[in-house]
Amino acid sequence: MSLSPPSPAPLTLRAAFVWGALPVLVGAVLALGVALTGVDEAWFRAGNAAAAGLLPVFLWAGITNLGSAACALALMTPVLAWRPRWIASMLLAAIPAACLTNTLKEIADTARPAAVLALDEIHVIGQVLRTTSFPSGHTLTAFVLAGAVVLCVRRPVAWLMLLLAALVAFSRIAVGAHWPVDVFAGAACGWLMAALGVWGSTRWRFWERVRGQRVIAALLFVTASSLYFLDLGYADGVWMQYLLGVWGGCGALYAWRRPAALTLRGAR
Repeated sequence: MSLSPPSPAPLTLRAAFVWGALPVLVGAVLALGVALTGVDEAWFRAGNAAAAGLLPVFLWAGITNLGSAACALALMTPVLAWRPRWIASMLLAAIPAACLTNTLKEIADTARPAAVLALDEIHVIGQVLRTTSFPSGHTLTAFVLAGAVVLCVRRPVAWLMLLLAALVAFSRIAVGAHWPVDVFAGAACGWLMAALGVWGSTRWRFWERVRGQRVIAALLFVTASSLYFLDLGYADGVWMQYLLGVWGGCGALYAWRRPAALTLRGAR
């Protein structure tokens, strides 16, 4: 009898469109609509002003740090011991996501809000960024995570991830780093990369084996440990880095000690 987790059920064509393609189309249409109707600046001003009264600076800085790749992976690291496919899907999406983000930023080369608007008119948290605005890389990362979970399980926990991704996306406006068009485009690109990662996890099944899970755990431990030294540009949110460094490090050690494949084997 096989001791590996059961093969993930393939999506039907309809489900693949609803859960995979439709969110990408919605994000793309929203981004295009904002750009063509000229409401980008007005929506940014409204969102940025509203955010200033909703949460204190240290919370917005911490939330926006969740969109950095290292923080995002550290957040999800403990899941490796129970749902290795989620993590594998995220990792498989990471490299093409980084390539897509950097390519689009270089091609578009758009100015950020702080380069267009007077600094005394907007609320800026952290570093004052002025270039390579489109798309929002933090939003893209957040929606890679949310998309991977939703496409793998489509259960209540997935919607919690989606809400968290939306909060991270809004935080990019709250900290004054991105226009709404950047955020919508980042969400669409992130979901597309998540779909690519989930597709890859059904074909490269290294995540089912103990060795594969331990290699992932080691990689994630290094990633979590790096959070103690990285400068993410948000000094007020460094508390999130330290918190996730502990969270991710402990999660990686546990997954190394008791990988999901061994847990399943013991249950059988």
